Order: sequence, then structure tokens, then C-alpha cells
Amino acid sequence: MPPSRLCRWLEEIVLMVRPNRNRYERALLIFARAVTVGAAYVTVLPFPGLTSSFVAIFASLLPFDLIVASPHPPVRLRDWQRLFVIIRPRILSTAITLLRGVAVGSLFGILAVLGLPRGAGAVLTSGLAYVWAMNAPHVISAYVAILSGLNVFERLAALEAVATVRIAQEIVEVIGVSGGGTLLALFAGWGVGVGTGTTTRLLLSRPYRSLRSAAYEPPMQKRPFDEVLRVGDKSVLVSTKVEEGSPVAHRALADCALRERWRTTVLSIRRQDQELVMPSGADVLLPGDELLLLAESDQISALHEQFRTPRRAPGAEGA
Repeated sequence: MPPSRLCRWLEEIVLMVRPNRNRYERALLIFARAVTVGAAYVTVLPFPGLTSSFVAIFASLLPFDLIVASPHPPVRLRDWQRLFVIIRPRILSTAITLLRGVAVGSLFGILAVLGLPRGAGAVLTSGLAYVWAMNAPHVISAYVAILSGLNVFERLAALEAVATVRIAQEIVEVIGVSGGGTLLALFAGWGVGVGTGTTTRLLLSRPYRSLRSAAYEPPMQKRPFDEVLRVGDKSVLVSTKVEEGSPVAHRALADCALRERWRTTVLSIRRQDQELVMPSGADVLLPGDELLLLAESDQISALHEQFRTPRRAPGAEGA
């Protein structure tokens, strides 16, 4: 096949695939998420404890969703450090949730041995463990507390006679089994999520973010801007475009001093098909960039002049 004909053939394929890329990538995301859940579950099957599989699944989806939503695949050390900062409090919260469930289950398990009806104990254990777990910040799943609490409660309630030493042994054993299995599941799930998330992100053309994920802080739904960011009565949103020859063209944001001189914040920069949200001071403004600004209303007129090409005064050319 002649090279020119081969090039035309490849161009036709690209033109056919490009409009459907978003659909293909969404299908890939769904499949990769399913593989992540399944792999996490299978990985922890040998681990002890009722909570292991649940913890592994939720822990795997956390890094998966974070990596898939990242602006670019995590290849730098800084990217991994940022990922760990987000994951660390959630791992600690899961451990705290587990201990809270064990504490509630131990309390009502002992009371069941002393005569508390088993049904009432189960209701109180699951209900209070759930409520207590929901108060933990960055909680991955309150079901960890419910299952660990019921695990302890059922084993203690099954004891036929009051034996302080036996009850203490049961509590220690359950904490060791459930806690150890949960800890191993946390690391196993995290490893699965990192592996599948990184692989998936390498195959995607852009980041994707899911409303169903527990990886992000609320609110996730679209809301009026002034409900998400307090803009005040004097502040307005302004959209403007950088013109060639304007005072800010080809200059870094930090050098433009928009915040210091005009009390203005640059929320985003759109350049062709790319959009940079909350840019840094090192980002350079180029002619044609479309900016979304948060500015005070009394500064709008002077602010617009910074993005326009200076107008020559009449007769200036002949002066």
C-alpha cells in the first residue's frame, strides 16, 4: 500500500473513532471498575474476618476513582504523595470505625450474657455502631462498624455461662481476627485500586470523575456558584478574552498582579479544547485564552482594559 494511501486510511479511521471516543472510554471505565471490585474481593478471600471483603472493595475503589479523575496519570513522586495524603485519613477512619463497632458489640454481647434479650442486643449493636461510625470523618463505609460489632456480639451472646476470662478471650480473639483481616484488606484493596486505576488512566484521553464515588468531598452535584463559593454582594463573575498586545499577554499570572491591583481571582483558563481550573501564578496567559474571573463590580471597567489591545489615540501615528 502506498504511503499516501496508508496515511489517508489512518486519517479516516481517526475521524471515525474520534466522535465515539467518549462512549468507548466510558465503557472502559465501567469494565475497569467492575474488574477492580472483583479483583479486590478475590484477593482477600483467604483473609479472616467478616469485614475484609467490604473493606477491600471500598478501599480499592478509592484510589481507582482518584487516579482516573487525576489530570494526568500518576508518574511523578509528587502525584503519589498527593494521592497518599487523600487516602491516609480514610484508611485511619476505617480502622477507627472497626474499633467502634467492636466496642459496641462487646458491650451488648456482655449484656446478652448477663440476660439482655438477644434480639434487642442485635438491634442496639447494629444501630448504635452505624450511628457512631457515621460521625467518623472520611468514613469509607459504616457497614464495617455494623459487621464487626455484630461479629463480636454474636460470638459473645452464644456463650452459655458467665465467664469473665472466656469473655475477655473472645473479645481479644475477635479483635485480632477482624482487625487483622481488615488491616490486610485495606492494603490489598489499595494495591488493587492503584494498579487498575493507573492502567485505566493510561488508556484514557482525559480525566473522568464519578458522582457515585466516595473518593471526593461533597458537594458533587452542580449547584449555583454563590452557594459553593461565597462571592458577596459586590463580587461578580466575568468572562474575558486575552487579546494580542494586551498588558497581560505572554505574562505569568503572578506578574500580572490581578489580585493585588484589581482584587480579581482567575478561576479558569480555557485554551482551545483544554481548560485549566484554578491556575497557579506560574501559568502564562496567551492571546486567545478565555478567562473566567471573580472580580468586584467597581473594578470591571479597568479590569477589561488589561485584556484588550491598547487603542491608539487619534492622530497618534502622525505625531
